Amino acid sequence: MNHGISQIINNLKTANIAGKEKTTFGFSKFRKSILDKLSDLGFVSNVKVTGAAPIQYIEVSLVYETDGKPKIAGVQQLSKYSRRVYGSYREAHQVKNGYGALLVSTPKGVLTDKEVRAEKIGGEFLFKIW
Repeated sequence: MNHGISQIINNLKTANIAGKEKTTFGFSKFRKSILDKLSDLGFVSNVKVTGAAPIQYIEVSLVYETDGKPKIAGVQQLSKYSRRVYGSYREAHQVKNGYGALLVSTPKGVLTDKEVRAEKIGGEFLFKIW
Protein backbone atom coordinates (compact mmCIF):
# COMPACT_ATOMS: atom_id res chain seq x y z
CA MET A 1 0.00 0.00 0.00
CA ASN A 2 2.65 2.53 0.97
CA HIS A 3 4.51 1.95 -2.29
CA GLY A 4 1.45 3.50 -3.92
CA ILE A 5 1.85 6.56 -1.69
CA SER A 6 5.45 6.98 -2.84
CA GLN A 7 4.36 6.73 -6.45
CA ILE A 8 1.64 9.36 -5.96
CA ILE A 9 4.07 11.76 -4.28
CA ASN A 10 6.82 11.29 -6.89
CA ASN A 11 4.47 11.51 -9.87
CA LEU A 12 2.83 14.68 -8.57
CA LYS A 13 6.20 16.32 -7.84
CA THR A 14 7.77 15.47 -11.20
CA ALA A 15 4.65 16.36 -13.19
CA ASN A 16 4.47 19.75 -11.43
CA ILE A 17 8.17 20.45 -12.09
CA ALA A 18 7.73 19.50 -15.75
CA GLY A 19 4.62 21.70 -16.04
CA LYS A 20 2.41 18.82 -17.15
CA GLU A 21 -1.33 19.30 -17.35
CA LYS A 22 -2.25 15.70 -16.42
CA THR A 23 -0.68 12.61 -14.92
CA THR A 24 -1.85 9.00 -14.57
CA PHE A 25 -1.56 6.31 -11.92
CA GLY A 26 -2.33 2.60 -11.83
CA PHE A 27 -5.74 2.05 -10.26
CA SER A 28 -6.32 0.96 -6.69
CA LYS A 29 -9.13 1.95 -4.34
CA PHE A 30 -6.60 3.29 -1.83
CA ARG A 31 -4.89 5.53 -4.41
CA LYS A 32 -8.29 6.70 -5.65
CA SER A 33 -9.36 7.69 -2.13
CA ILE A 34 -6.10 9.64 -1.61
CA LEU A 35 -6.46 11.46 -4.93
CA ASP A 36 -10.14 12.21 -4.24
CA LYS A 37 -9.12 13.78 -0.93
CA LEU A 38 -6.41 15.84 -2.67
CA SER A 39 -9.06 16.95 -5.16
CA ASP A 40 -11.35 18.03 -2.30
CA LEU A 41 -8.46 20.05 -0.86
CA GLY A 42 -7.81 21.74 -4.23
CA PHE A 43 -4.34 20.35 -4.93
CA VAL A 44 -5.50 18.36 -7.99
CA SER A 45 -8.69 18.29 -10.07
CA ASN A 46 -10.65 16.00 -12.38
CA VAL A 47 -9.86 12.64 -10.78
CA LYS A 48 -11.33 10.02 -13.09
CA VAL A 49 -10.90 6.31 -13.70
CA THR A 50 -10.17 5.23 -17.28
CA GLY A 51 -9.76 1.85 -18.93
CA ALA A 52 -11.48 -1.52 -18.71
CA ALA A 53 -11.85 -3.63 -15.55
CA PRO A 54 -8.63 -5.66 -15.53
CA ILE A 55 -6.40 -2.71 -16.49
CA GLN A 56 -7.59 0.62 -15.13
CA TYR A 57 -5.86 3.94 -14.61
CA ILE A 58 -6.58 7.06 -12.59
CA GLU A 59 -6.15 10.25 -14.60
CA VAL A 60 -5.58 13.45 -12.62
CA SER A 61 -5.39 17.08 -13.75
CA LEU A 62 -2.84 19.22 -11.92
CA VAL A 63 -3.71 22.64 -10.51
CA TYR A 64 -1.53 25.72 -11.00
CA GLU A 65 -1.71 29.24 -9.55
CA THR A 66 -2.52 32.20 -11.81
CA ASP A 67 1.20 33.01 -12.13
CA GLY A 68 1.96 29.47 -13.32
CA LYS A 69 3.41 28.11 -10.08
CA PRO A 70 2.21 24.66 -9.03
CA LYS A 71 -0.43 24.54 -6.29
CA ILE A 72 1.62 21.80 -4.57
CA ALA A 73 4.62 23.54 -3.00
CA GLY A 74 5.88 20.56 -1.03
CA VAL A 75 5.14 17.04 0.15
CA GLN A 76 6.65 15.13 3.06
CA GLN A 77 6.02 11.39 3.29
CA LEU A 78 5.62 10.18 6.87
CA SER A 79 4.75 6.48 6.59
CA LYS A 80 7.03 4.39 4.45
CA TYR A 81 7.09 0.75 3.50
CA SER A 82 9.84 0.08 6.05
CA ARG A 83 8.51 2.35 8.81
CA ARG A 84 4.87 3.07 9.44
CA VAL A 85 3.83 6.05 11.53
CA TYR A 86 0.64 5.84 13.57
CA GLY A 87 -0.90 8.49 15.78
CA SER A 88 -4.01 9.68 17.55
CA TYR A 89 -6.06 12.71 16.66
CA ARG A 90 -4.20 14.66 19.35
CA GLU A 91 -0.97 14.25 17.36
CA ALA A 92 -2.51 15.41 14.06
CA HIS A 93 -1.34 19.03 14.03
CA GLN A 94 -1.97 21.69 11.41
CA VAL A 95 0.37 21.80 8.44
CA LYS A 96 1.82 25.22 7.55
CA ASN A 97 -0.69 27.02 9.80
CA GLY A 98 -3.67 25.50 8.00
CA TYR A 99 -2.45 26.10 4.43
CA GLY A 100 -1.51 22.44 4.04
CA ALA A 101 -2.98 19.13 5.11
CA LEU A 102 -1.96 15.89 6.77
CA LEU A 103 -3.55 12.82 5.21
CA VAL A 104 -4.36 9.98 7.59
CA SER A 105 -5.55 6.47 6.75
CA THR A 106 -8.26 5.58 9.29
CA PRO A 107 -10.93 2.89 9.61
CA LYS A 108 -13.32 5.48 8.14
CA GLY A 109 -11.13 5.97 5.07
CA VAL A 110 -8.54 8.58 4.17
CA LEU A 111 -9.14 11.77 6.16
CA THR A 112 -7.37 15.11 6.61
CA ASP A 113 -5.95 16.40 9.89
CA LYS A 114 -9.04 18.61 10.40
CA GLU A 115 -11.44 15.71 9.85
CA VAL A 116 -9.41 13.44 12.15
CA ARG A 117 -9.56 15.99 14.97
CA ALA A 118 -13.30 16.50 14.43
CA GLU A 119 -14.01 12.73 14.39
CA LYS A 120 -11.54 12.11 17.25
CA ILE A 121 -10.05 9.11 15.48
CA GLY A 122 -6.44 8.09 14.85
CA GLY A 123 -4.71 6.12 12.14
CA GLU A 124 -1.65 5.87 9.94
CA PHE A 125 -0.12 9.25 9.07
CA LEU A 126 0.53 9.02 5.32
CA PHE A 127 2.00 12.37 4.25
CA LYS A 128 1.88 16.14 4.63
CA ILE A 129 1.15 18.34 1.63
CA TRP A 130 1.24 22.11 1.28
